[in-house]
Amino acid sequence: MGLVFAGVVAGAGAASPALAHDVVVSSTPDDGEVLTEPIKTVSMTFSDDILMGAGAVALMTVTDIDDGHHESGCVSIDGDSVSTDVALGESGEYLVTWQVVSSDGHPTSGTYTFEWKPSMPTATTTAMTYSPTCGDAWSGTAQSTSSGLESATATAAPVEPGTLPLNAVPEPTMTILNSAPAGQTDHSALTVPLLIALIVGIVAVLSAVVVIVMRRIRRT
Repeated sequence: MGLVFAGVVAGAGAASPALAHDVVVSSTPDDGEVLTEPIKTVSMTFSDDILMGAGAVALMTVTDIDDGHHESGCVSIDGDSVSTDVALGESGEYLVTWQVVSSDGHPTSGTYTFEWKPSMPTATTTAMTYSPTCGDAWSGTAQSTSSGLESATATAAPVEPGTLPLNAVPEPTMTILNSAPAGQTDHSALTVPLLIALIVGIVAVLSAVVVIVMRRIRRT
């Protein structure tokens, strides 16, 4: 009886490693690491391949000290490697929370932290108040990067040649009223009176010529 019990115990001991959950072998960034350069992904490597497919849900969130989310919501699995895209915000401590399905078919989860201390001024992103779903807009998308303000991109409608769209603002034009340097006389002011006097004189001469011609015609 004792031998049978010993054999059962030995068999259970030999089988236990195969039934153990996969563990994290390494991560980027590492647990407790202080980052000084920006990163685009957070990844972890496990002791065995992570299960994929129906029912095998993999989750990974990256949150700051105010519980703001900085992950994309999409989790990539490549064998024993699991990763997600991130866009870090203000400097400080970040918490990585993960959940995967081990090679033994059972879910396993855990957390670890790292610190973000940029070595130089870096554009930050505004955190989201909830964990985004894969494919949705998140803190790393173009409209929410830098200062966190959304930048709307207008689509211009085709415009016929020679016309302006209704909302178009004409480009300002500049009319030079007086280009004479300071201290110089504006000759254009004198030219106009002289031109008028010349025209009056010509009209007077022509009138006199007409009168003389008419008198001669009457005499004849």
